[in-house]
Amino acid sequence: MDEKQYSYPLELGIAMFNGDGALKPDAYQALYMQAVEPHLANIEMDEARLIRDYGVAWVLISMAVEIRRPVRPDDRLTAKTWNTTEKTRLLFRREMIVTDEKGETVFTAATFSALLDLSARRVCTDRELITKFSLPAGETLMEASDRLRIKTPEEAPVETLRVRPSWIDGVGHVNNLRYGEMAYDALSDDQRAAIGSLKRLELYFVSETHLGEEIRLHRVDETDSAAVTATVAGEKRPAFTAKLIFG
Repeated sequence: MDEKQYSYPLELGIAMFNGDGALKPDAYQALYMQAVEPHLANIEMDEARLIRDYGVAWVLISMAVEIRRPVRPDDRLTAKTWNTTEKTRLLFRREMIVTDEKGETVFTAATFSALLDLSARRVCTDRELITKFSLPAGETLMEASDRLRIKTPEEAPVETLRVRPSWIDGVGHVNNLRYGEMAYDALSDDQRAAIGSLKRLELYFVSETHLGEEIRLHRVDETDSAAVTATVAGEKRPAFTAKLIFG
C-alpha cells in the first residue's frame, strides 16, 4: 500500500492562533488529526472500525513536531502521512509532512501510537491482532522518541486543575488536545509571547487521566526551552510531559 497517494488539505481557524497571531501548541495536534483521522478511514484503520470490530482504539504515546517556519493565518496547507517503521515493541510510528501552496515544508511531525484494549484499559499485547495493522515502512523525516524520562519537580505546582467533563473524549479519558492547552497555559507570560519562535514541540502521554482527577502542573525552565509536566495527585511520575524548544 502506498500511503503517499493520499493528501489532505488542512483548515486553519482563528482559535488556533493567540493574540499575537502565533499558532498555539495544541493547534499542531489538531492539524495532525485533520490529516490522520481521514487517512485512517481511507486505509480501513479508523477508530470507529477498530472499536466496533476489535474492541481496541488508537492511543497516542508521543508526538514530536519540527517547525521550519511559523504558520500564518492565510496559509493554504496540505499534509501527507505514512507509517515509517516496523512495529517498535507494541508501538506504531507515523510521519507527517505539511507543505504550503508553493510545496515548501512548513512543519513535520512524528508520532508513536499503540492500540488500547478498551475492556482491560491497557495497551493491547495481542500479537495476532496487532499484525492485522502492519503497513510497509516508509522514510523517517526527523528524530523522535516514544518516551522522555522526567520526574515530577518537588517545587509547588504552577497550577492545579480538576478534570472537567468536557475534556473527556469517546475513549473515556482526557483527550490529547487538552494537554497541549495545559502546557501552553502553564508557560510564563514571556514564553507565551515567544511562542511564534517555537522550533520544536514534544508531547509524551504516559498514563490516562479521568473525570474528577486532580492534575498538578509543573514547569521546568531552561535557557531556550521549557518542560511542563501534568501529574495526577498521589502519583509520583507525570501522566504527561511537554517540552517546548524556542528559536
